[in-house]
Amino acid sequence: MLLPFLPAALITAATARSLALPPILLQEPLHNADHHMPTIHESTIMARRIVQLAKSGTLVTTFPDTSPSHPQSHDTDTEPDHQLTAYENRPAGVAGSPIGMMEYYADCEATGNPTLLAIDIATPYKNAAAGSNVSMHIRWWPTQTSTYTQQQDDDEDPDIPTPHTPAALPRLSLHGHLSPLPLPFLAAHSIPACFLDAHPDSALWQPGNDIHTSAYVRFEVEHIYWFGGFGDRAQIGWLPVDEWSAVTREEIEAMRLPGE
Repeated sequence: MLLPFLPAALITAATARSLALPPILLQEPLHNADHHMPTIHESTIMARRIVQLAKSGTLVTTFPDTSPSHPQSHDTDTEPDHQLTAYENRPAGVAGSPIGMMEYYADCEATGNPTLLAIDIATPYKNAAAGSNVSMHIRWWPTQTSTYTQQQDDDEDPDIPTPHTPAALPRLSLHGHLSPLPLPFLAAHSIPACFLDAHPDSALWQPGNDIHTSAYVRFEVEHIYWFGGFGDRAQIGWLPVDEWSAVTREEIEAMRLPGE
């Protein structure tokens, strides 16, 4: 007998919940003279500052096809792909499937190309060596001092700054490829010291360690997808790679991100 009333009850409950949404989700679009929409160049500087400050991101690659019929599966005799697959118990059905893993990086060059410490046995670097496309997602998350709650006091300012909700904070996706950094370049530009300054714990897997083979690589940025925040107050889309590499350290240092 209660079943006919169930949909109405669910609608009522959903409506009640929607009335308690945080103010940021109920805001009207920004269309006022006081608001400044960041330009493409300003957004590019913001993206470069995120790369400078974040120091870790999600490195995304795809698994290679290791089936016997695939041409690439016969390319290497020293360490066949099927041996690696068996070692990590990789399911056959993941060929071509993307995987994202957190990776350290450091902003050690002035060009916007992040430096990574690649461990040969790690999945992202095995996939990249097998020919995978590479991208890296990097997000900005400032020190959080308060959060939205379902209920707001009547005297509380409803226009809480957007850094308190991750959906409104900027993030970016870098697309490109990995290339090794030669030893003379590492020494001339103090790359290991820069990386260790950003990640002191990486001393355990520096090149020459007794556990894994590792090497410094450069993420060669070819494309940048930018999500600056809500679309009525921030840029969303592809940033020009020539502007990306031309941003100066002075511009990066002068920029401030939401919540800084």
